[in-house]
Amino acid sequence: MVSWLDEAITGQRPFILGQLRVEPIDTGWRVTPDVADAQPAVIANDLETIRRLVQRDDSDRYRPLSGARSLPCSWSTTARDAGALRSVLEVIYPLATHHIAQQAEGTLRLVPLAAVLERQSGRYEKASTLSDTGRELATNVVCGQCVREPVWAGRAPREAQVRDQEATRLTPVGGTIPCPEPCSIMVAFCREAAQWEAAPPPGAPVDPSVGFAAFETPGNALRERWLAARAAGEVLEVEVGSGIPADTRH
Repeated sequence: MVSWLDEAITGQRPFILGQLRVEPIDTGWRVTPDVADAQPAVIANDLETIRRLVQRDDSDRYRPLSGARSLPCSWSTTARDAGALRSVLEVIYPLATHHIAQQAEGTLRLVPLAAVLERQSGRYEKASTLSDTGRELATNVVCGQCVREPVWAGRAPREAQVRDQEATRLTPVGGTIPCPEPCSIMVAFCREAAQWEAAPPPGAPVDPSVGFAAFETPGNALRERWLAARAAGEVLEVEVGSGIPADTRH
């Protein structure tokens, strides 16, 4: 089965991938952040430049998670053909094109969180003691800030959808980037969350200067979100297509 991404590229149709807008042009393809009224200040002409650009967000903070919803906005690049385009997409979202293809073929191997945590050792062995509720909350907090869909958690992949735009713009399609296995960021978060469950620390105001994965530091946005929701008995559910957790109480 052909994936939605292959169909879009082969048919030279514009599409959305994560936080990227990809459009066909006379000389190949243009790739830009999918941000309204973005004004590209940097033209990235090679893969290494793109790699360096996407390592940091617009506030110059390091992005340890490639799928984090903090892609810098002020840049653009072009690709001369389908092969070059796929290389650009892989630099920005590693393995995304492969996982999309494998999902369409039915060959994507899924590994659940329990299996990943159980094989941890050393300083990360503590992660396996996190409760089921804590794991569910961790999944929604962390994955809610990532463009990849955690199909390893049983989330159904979303189909490509037509996205409304102004009549003068081409209408792009978009689809899910499936995530087949919890990443190292998730494991690190579960380790900290297991410790928070055993000895709940006080909450703190979110501090934007604290790194994305500095979970041990008070003020980290994901840490404070988990602590507040856990204390209130909440389970966070990711709003479809937004990556933004929505509160629900149980």
